[in-house]
Amino acid sequence: MQKRIWQWTGLNEVTSGAAEREQPDQGEAEIRIASIGICGTDLHIMSGHAGFGEPPLPLGHELAGVVERIGPGVDGWAPGDRVCIDPLIGCGVCRECLNGNKHRCARSGEIGLHFPGGWQEYLVVPAANLYRLPDAVSFEEATQAETLHCCLGGIDKLDIRLGCHAAVIGDGPTGLYYVQLLKAAGASKVSLFGMREGRLELGRRLGADVTVNLRSADTASDATAPETQDIAIDAAGNEASLKLGIELLKRGGQLLLFGLPGHPIQADIQSVVLKELTLAGSTNAPQVWPRVLELMASGGVRVKPLITQRYPFEELDKAIAFARSEPDEAVKIIVSHSQVLGGTELP
Repeated sequence: MQKRIWQWTGLNEVTSGAAEREQPDQGEAEIRIASIGICGTDLHIMSGHAGFGEPPLPLGHELAGVVERIGPGVDGWAPGDRVCIDPLIGCGVCRECLNGNKHRCARSGEIGLHFPGGWQEYLVVPAANLYRLPDAVSFEEATQAETLHCCLGGIDKLDIRLGCHAAVIGDGPTGLYYVQLLKAAGASKVSLFGMREGRLELGRRLGADVTVNLRSADTASDATAPETQDIAIDAAGNEASLKLGIELLKRGGQLLLFGLPGHPIQADIQSVVLKELTLAGSTNAPQVWPRVLELMASGGVRVKPLITQRYPFEELDKAIAFARSEPDEAVKIIVSHSQVLGGTELP
């Protein structure tokens, strides 16, 4: 049996075709893909700026779908179950994996980044990487559980106290999720810093108390004054955003580093030391997946307002082209199979 597939085949190139469906092996399940999120990481890989990934490869690590078949030794799952997929795969035998920290495994990789991803009709994955979708979470929304779980893992590394002031630097999807998570965790004032007015307006709708357009910021305003924030989250990952985060923090403040620069950058370590700042880096957080799905189901975090464009699977190349050419308009693009776009569940 064959399946339709899209592959990254070269510098900013995607190609459609067909491939043989795989039989799920011991401990594996075949998933019929319903929806895929287009992530900025996909674009970085395709442009050669990510430093990993080798074409030809079907990308796509923000995934949701339905169990189609299960392999030997798989318990707790059956065809028809609605699922999202943790794309992270560890070696399973190192100290970090055995301690439940597969995201720190030196030999780990991700579905859709290092291994074949969701740009296809069917995908075989380890059954251990599946999470059951609550009825209240749609396939489109479920694609964002991957991004949200990374953000929630970052929140867990912070000491967020009721009444604290927090700054989020970066108005991409992760920055917009961090705004919501900080408010849910008890921050009384959250300021969002970015460069795109449409994204900043969305941030206000999602709970940001203050938004600052860094292209036209009034440096005398309260939000941009130095040493006004208890917490700063750098969701942009560049030298300017890191500098701003350090400047904004009060003495004894906390700085979460989340955005990836892609190359070494300069940092004002003297200010970090003299202000006694606490720095933490954050990537994946496999232990928080169940909590993320509970948050989504309860409405504690809203995903739908971030979905700005929808494309059918047959037009995945157009979705990629739009994401690349219109970054200000494309907050989050979702590619789905026809039944999902038509508003119904997959059979």
